[in-house]
Amino acid sequence: MSESVLARQLARARKNFQPLFTTLEILQSCNLSCKHCYNFDRSKPSKPSKQALSKKEIFQIIDDLAQLGALSLNLSGGEPLLHPDIISIVEKAKKESFQVRLKTNATLLTLEKAIILEKAGLREVDVSLYGRDEQTYLNFCGKTGFEKLKNGVKAAKSANLTVYLNIILHRDNVDQLDDMIALSQELETPFNISDEITDRYDGSNARKRLALSRKQYQQLLSGEHSKYFDHENIDKSLMCGCAKTVCGIGAYGDVFPCIGSPVPSGNIRDKSLLEIWKNSPTLERIRGYKQEDFKECLKCPLIESCSRSSGSAFINTGNFTGCDPIALEHAKARNELKKNMK
Repeated sequence: MSESVLARQLARARKNFQPLFTTLEILQSCNLSCKHCYNFDRSKPSKPSKQALSKKEIFQIIDDLAQLGALSLNLSGGEPLLHPDIISIVEKAKKESFQVRLKTNATLLTLEKAIILEKAGLREVDVSLYGRDEQTYLNFCGKTGFEKLKNGVKAAKSANLTVYLNIILHRDNVDQLDDMIALSQELETPFNISDEITDRYDGSNARKRLALSRKQYQQLLSGEHSKYFDHENIDKSLMCGCAKTVCGIGAYGDVFPCIGSPVPSGNIRDKSLLEIWKNSPTLERIRGYKQEDFKECLKCPLIESCSRSSGSAFINTGNFTGCDPIALEHAKARNELKKNMK
């Protein structure tokens, strides 16, 4: 498919509000206790106040997504490999012709399980990488897991799954970036870098402790891997695919405009996903936003250097159209570096 045809199809999907790219949390349990986890503070004992989605509910969600024209389904958590029905969920998604993707820490991914998942219909695995060694994992995730991650990636590749490494970069591991990139090269696995540390969905704070400082960001911008952190927004673009071509569904049935933008828009236990997606006042409001509604950003002199995300702005401030303080710090770092280079 040529780029122009793809662009036209994406534009049509956005106009028709077709949730091409959907992330579904099938549970919130996890075998690690990562400090940055956006769900809740995993360093403290937590007893869920709600019942996680049942297999029947997950299957109904998949049916509804198929009817809405979704193409890609990203199964997430928690750690989705802990779900007792993960194989049948993948099989169901494949039956409905989804491109099935799994977001995992890979520490539970054995060769046997990878082969079974591939046969069930899994095609892609997005693996989160938290550091370069076991000590970093122990400090950040509460358990060792570095070697298990490497074995999990190798297992996935051996099972003919496409693997991507998602390097989670934060204040305490920023000095390990070279080693984490070197690991991706060793494993012959493409990578991307995520430096978007937000507060948690339960309202507890994570960004003040873990988000990269402006000084750290400036060092990254002037370092060997600067291309991953430099950003230009010459068009002053502020719109995104939230609630248009993107949808998120939480582990307790909450529907969001994006899994990274947890604006409550309905729950599948009250109304069907079909009804929520088509008639939710919240989703309609988000779809109706225009460039001029982002007033705070439009008047900001740093907008052309800003990589702001509406989801992060909402999580960190409660304002979907407002300024994200972390994105602002990073924009300041870019701007200061450009000034110093003149």
